Amino acid sequence: MHLRLSEHSEDILNKPIRYLWHLLGGLLLPLIYYFATKKTALIIFGTFFIFFFLVDFLRLHYLKLNEWIFRYLKTIIREKERNRFSGNPYYILGAFLSVLLFEKGIAIASLCFLACGDLAASIVGKKYGRIKIRGKSLEGGLGSLLACLLIGIVLLVLRLKLSFGILFIGALTASIVELFSPGRKDNLTVPLFSGLIMQLVRFI
Repeated sequence: MHLRLSEHSEDILNKPIRYLWHLLGGLLLPLIYYFATKKTALIIFGTFFIFFFLVDFLRLHYLKLNEWIFRYLKTIIREKERNRFSGNPYYILGAFLSVLLFEKGIAIASLCFLACGDLAASIVGKKYGRIKIRGKSLEGGLGSLLACLLIGIVLLVLRLKLSFGILFIGALTASIVELFSPGRKDNLTVPLFSGLIMQLVRFI
């Protein structure tokens, strides 16, 4: 007799793995940039972008490849991304542009805000979300803000030459942008807008 998990049970089991993948994957690029030069980071991120863009492009045009990915990698990819581009190319493009446009510390901070804030918003929003805003929840936005502030405190000890004031403004901006950005586009808008605001505050 074979026991088969329901789709709901499988989803419950897969979620922790998906959340862990999201967090570790999200923190990987800022970690790479922390130890690398700007030129090296741009080469690496550009290569990553081309790879993930091609994977999405090919799976959307070849049914068998798409089915294989969703059969064996379903813990790290969402069902709603089956027939559209995943969030990966958006995230890596956001990382590439952040490195290109902003100071090193600001780029690293904005990417960390995305990785931690987006995950916190998803977890808190699904569990406690009551007040809906454009398909997301105010509670999720507050969870995102708290996570961004906590990672901001961690960043203070990494000698990125960022004050708590700049990090606070960046965390607040990231949480607001995440709350109002549609779908996967927050992978692009959160680091760019939070990085831009922190960069402008730095110049003032």
